[in-house]
Amino acid sequence: MPLSTLRAVALDGARDAAFLSPARWTAAPHDRLRDHGYDVFEYAVSGEARLYAQGAVRPPATAGTVFCTTRVLVVRPVADEAFSGRVHVELLNPSTGYDFPMYWPDLAAHLIRRGDAYVGVTCKDVTVEALRRMSPERYGDLSFPHDGAVWDLLGSLAATLRSPHGGGVLPGLREPTRILATGWSQSGSFLRTYLSEGLHEQHCAETGRTVVDAFLIGVSSGGFGPMGYVNVDRHGEMAFDADLRPVGGRLFQLPMDDTRRTVRGSRVPVLELMSEDEALHHLWHQRPDSDVPGDLYRCYQLPGRGHESGLLDEADRGADHAQAQAAPGGVEAAPPLRHEASKYLLAATVENLLGWADGVAAPRVDPIAVLARPGSRLDADGLDYSGTYVLSDVDGHALGGMRHLEVDLPVARIRRAPDGPVTIGTWHREPFGPAELARRYTSPQRLRRLANARAWQLAERGCYLPEDVADAVEELCRAAGPF
Repeated sequence: MPLSTLRAVALDGARDAAFLSPARWTAAPHDRLRDHGYDVFEYAVSGEARLYAQGAVRPPATAGTVFCTTRVLVVRPVADEAFSGRVHVELLNPSTGYDFPMYWPDLAAHLIRRGDAYVGVTCKDVTVEALRRMSPERYGDLSFPHDGAVWDLLGSLAATLRSPHGGGVLPGLREPTRILATGWSQSGSFLRTYLSEGLHEQHCAETGRTVVDAFLIGVSSGGFGPMGYVNVDRHGEMAFDADLRPVGGRLFQLPMDDTRRTVRGSRVPVLELMSEDEALHHLWHQRPDSDVPGDLYRCYQLPGRGHESGLLDEADRGADHAQAQAAPGGVEAAPPLRHEASKYLLAATVENLLGWADGVAAPRVDPIAVLARPGSRLDADGLDYSGTYVLSDVDGHALGGMRHLEVDLPVARIRRAPDGPVTIGTWHREPFGPAELARRYTSPQRLRRLANARAWQLAERGCYLPEDVADAVEELCRAAGPF
């Protein structure tokens, strides 16, 4: 069967009723979407998807088909003249048992100023079932019979979007010029599987055109055993402990030395964006950046940032939490640290990546300096990384990586707690006192001058966008507090 076109049916009242509707969030810019010419829409999309068999053949053999109906959450300019032509498709993270957004909250301000559209996709059986429990009247018709439907679902959605009005998902808007696919944490690993199994190339061949123009794999490393590479035929959930070790038995996973854990051979740009947590997992699987046609690849690693660090305070999502309480496990506690530099680094990353899709190679960024202690070996389960460590400066901030003001001109120490979970750290910020600030920078005026000069240097290297320099400097100076 060829890749199917999805049928889209609008779900009414998305602004107020859709789970994860940012119009219900209380923090800027989500609380003023209409003032920016944006609104929220939600659709049930249906189509047939192939299931694939795990094996050495690429693309994998077909093992059957299923018909699924899932939902997509769309945040977009209302008017076509305000639309940039760029669409960002996020496979919503399913690790909490319900949809969790890790892209729109951090990129919203940038996407809005560009006029880009956002499409968030519910992409797993467990999260479809969570929606059905939360709102049977709204989501009762959704069905995701097998998690392996995600591969054709992604290709079908991207192909459907590549038409005027986005095949009914973007009514009133012209045909998109660029589609960026992204996933974060577990759903980032979905994209690694999609690429390494040759499914994107298969979908391009079936449609006769490029399906996705660029891929952004967020906070996911192929070296993280059970979740670094999601088997193409995987279905169902498994319990994990705090260190993400399977509870109740071993999880069948791709061997740690399998080449599919490292993304290679994409003719469209692929960028893996990692925090310092994933950099520790990535040592054994890292590869050089490449500009070779047919293998376009970059890896950016962010020092002083951990895996779980969305910028949106979870308290702002009260309406979503009220719905999600019906799901088993309730709502997770908010992470203790929000890395404010993320919004600038992610905006620069996205522009570097989409610029590459337009023909301008993305800047290269040195990796975080990670070493293995003598005698260390790759853990067969991909879970024990106690033998790897990050080289740091005197403040404990990692050397290398995508630099930013908080680590180059620190006004606080940003640290991973030594007694936290092994795989995904707990991060803390320890502000400097007035005496330490004065010792380092003499005065607030001098700190501002140093920060402005450094931020422009980083903008020339592709770590900041020029339009964000002033705000980044102001934010650092404000965070410093009194001298």
